[in-house]
Amino acid sequence: MGAEMIGLDAADADAEMLALVIDCLKNAGLEEFQISIGNVDFFQSLIEESEIDDETEERLRELINNRNFFGADELLEEADAKPVSRKAFSALSEMVGGVEILEEAKKVAPSKKAMKAIRRLEKIYAILSVYKMEQYITFDLSMSGNYDYYTGIIFRAFTYGTGDAVIRGGRYDHLMEKFGKQTPSIGFAIMLDELMNALSRQKISVKYDHP
Repeated sequence: MGAEMIGLDAADADAEMLALVIDCLKNAGLEEFQISIGNVDFFQSLIEESEIDDETEERLRELINNRNFFGADELLEEADAKPVSRKAFSALSEMVGGVEILEEAKKVAPSKKAMKAIRRLEKIYAILSVYKMEQYITFDLSMSGNYDYYTGIIFRAFTYGTGDAVIRGGRYDHLMEKFGKQTPSIGFAIMLDELMNALSRQKISVKYDHP
């Protein structure tokens, strides 16, 4: 179960999709939740700047997905990665939190691509602030996704009473090409088992509409 928006590649579309996520969770009865947002373009720019090989990249992604930043630094040292890249990857461990971390990210952004990714997140946050939804938003610039088709923002929604995300989503502008159509896309999936577990443990009753 989820939603998708096709044909739009703009911060406005990203913000609209995140607003829909927030509305879905509120309509489900949840009051306390957070949506953690990253941008795979920022993460990928760090990879490109490090000039590591494919095997090292795969191992690095696994380490950072597990938040093993000490292991990641050791791997980069063994791979003789650039010092500036090691510094940037080490800083990822601190780039989790409110909008203020985007300013910190700018200090280690290695390229125009990385800066563009950060500015995209700032625009999304500004739009959601107009919607008065910013209290539900946090950022995690170490997020790289488990699927190689993500091309921009990536997000996870978390709440109490479950050990995993209740919603997963992101932008995947090149996915539709595999089906013969070039068009930007963004969407999300609701993890129903996780959502129902959270509602149960938070003692939120589920209302069913009968025909």
